[in-house]
Amino acid sequence: MPVLMESKPIPDLPEELLARLWQQRAARQREFRTDAGRRVRVLYPGRAGTAAGPDFRDALLEVEGLGLVRGDVELHRRQQDWYAHGHAADPNYNGVVLHAALQVSPDITRLQNGGQAPVISLAALVEDVNDSDDSAAGDEGAAAWLALERQGWRRPADAAEWGDLLDAAGDVRFRQKSEWFRRLMAEQSAAQTLYEGLLEALGYRANRQPFLKLAHNAPYAALLREVGDLPAAERAAALERRLLQVSGLARASGQRAGGRAPAGSGYGAPLAAEEWHCFRVRPTNQPKQRIAGAARLLARFIDRNDAEDGLAAALTDLVAAGSAARLTAALTVDAELGQKAAYIGAARARDLAVNGVLPFCHAWASAGAAASPALDLYHAFGKLQENEITRETAARLAAPAKVVATARRQQGLLHLHRLLSGGG
Repeated sequence: MPVLMESKPIPDLPEELLARLWQQRAARQREFRTDAGRRVRVLYPGRAGTAAGPDFRDALLEVEGLGLVRGDVELHRRQQDWYAHGHAADPNYNGVVLHAALQVSPDITRLQNGGQAPVISLAALVEDVNDSDDSAAGDEGAAAWLALERQGWRRPADAAEWGDLLDAAGDVRFRQKSEWFRRLMAEQSAAQTLYEGLLEALGYRANRQPFLKLAHNAPYAALLREVGDLPAAERAAALERRLLQVSGLARASGQRAGGRAPAGSGYGAPLAAEEWHCFRVRPTNQPKQRIAGAARLLARFIDRNDAEDGLAAALTDLVAAGSAARLTAALTVDAELGQKAAYIGAARARDLAVNGVLPFCHAWASAGAAASPALDLYHAFGKLQENEITRETAARLAAPAKVVATARRQQGLLHLHRLLSGGG
């Protein structure tokens, strides 16, 4: 039976404070109740969103009758603000699995894709809001370590143990990625597998899935057939036109897209422009900017005279040289005349190396062996840019900042975050 929700005067609290209370107190609540009467327990409140979309990403909930549910959470002072803020028509909010508000109503929270999000009241979180929450971070950290220890990850006692733990966790993440690439290569070419990995990483957080779909609908073999015989100076522009055509973004902006792909060319249907997330995405991470970068990067390696796996072979040779600087330079695409920003800057190139190229090369060259040039270079790779997940996880686990000094250890934090978020 649905629960009748009372409409009461709400405290004059800004949404920023609601977000802090959700992050500090939600997992300490025994339970919440949805508008349909289901019990909800918050296992992980999610990580704060920083771009277009919901307030918290990747929350882990235990929902009566459904079990574990992972997804986004949106917070409001009033439930009706969902519509006032335009979320019902915004595909960025289709991943919302819980809508939480101070003042709730009998209205339904509808998603752009036709689904609905259950609603809970935040009233319990704002009781005694002036009480000190100084212990909240400590309580959350203790709970996080208890969850990790159940999975075999013991809390470090000193800096040396911290380093060992993060190195070990980073190696688990690397080997999991490598194993995933190995499984993909059992079903498709090495070049297609690496190409998908590069495009997914270029998608950053907001557009990973559309970029993967683009890699599937514009496969590497089809691109090779189309541009392999062109003069080297013309390949990048031809690749960009074709990728934009298949992405659906050229048509949406009125740009010339190179025409429809001919029948039998190997290309799939163009994506819908609505599949791409552009709102509040930084200019350097915009899909069309990243597609242009991908085209120029691929043009360096595409050659009809090479086998299809020439892309994989070229990058594997660079990895074997053992130089992080050389690999980074090979993946960087500088700005052209009249442009302010690089298509793929050095920081993003380093991310591509650690998250895509190195685990791929380990899978391809060593077939999963215990050691390889790719694994050695991964161990030697310097620290990458921090992101919201590494920052949040380091703070949550009280990791000493000076210990998180390599890409391997940052990857270790990402693996621990995945474990705490319910991943394997």
